[in-house]
Amino acid sequence: MLASQVTILIILLSLPVISWARGTGSTYSSTNMDKNCDTTITLNGDKLPGTFFSLSSGNYKQNVNCLLTIKAPTQNQRIIIVVDKMDIACGGDSIRIYDGRINQTTLLNKNQSQQCGTTKYYSRTINSNTAIIEFISNADGKVGSGFVMNVAINFPVATCSRNDNLYRCKNNYCVSNFFNCDDRNWCGDNTQLYVCR
Repeated sequence: MLASQVTILIILLSLPVISWARGTGSTYSSTNMDKNCDTTITLNGDKLPGTFFSLSSGNYKQNVNCLLTIKAPTQNQRIIIVVDKMDIACGGDSIRIYDGRINQTTLLNKNQSQQCGTTKYYSRTINSNTAIIEFISNADGKVGSGFVMNVAINFPVATCSRNDNLYRCKNNYCVSNFFNCDDRNWCGDNTQLYVCR
């Protein structure tokens, strides 16, 4: 009897800690982009259906030229990219998102206001299964705090059923249900933020 009361007490005491941990962060994080230039992150529907990354804390450094490649595991899976926060000094510094390869025709954020400045958020969907993120800063002495970017697999299935651990966003993207109760904008329209099992 005493053992069961102790077990119940331990569970009750740990509930606020569990709730706090789920509501304030994400387990789907990667390291800082500027410390992982020229690397590839391959997403996986079962273990890593998405990730988020940013630059190192504080203002970013000058003279950075960094590429990060994000791949979906199959050809028919698309990648949703959400620039959740951006503070990049214009006049030479920029973040660019490419679909599959780097050239002017595959650049998805052609508008300068989506490459630098301060923007709340915007999203892009990659038509291939490979996204290339390029961050460039010059040496003019002007820097910002960088950006936060969420990247998730858009599963190309008609049902998008919770029985299959999937969630249909309001914008019709289909993301992993593993993101439930996470505080990141995986859908690109903020609808997933408020859905919990």
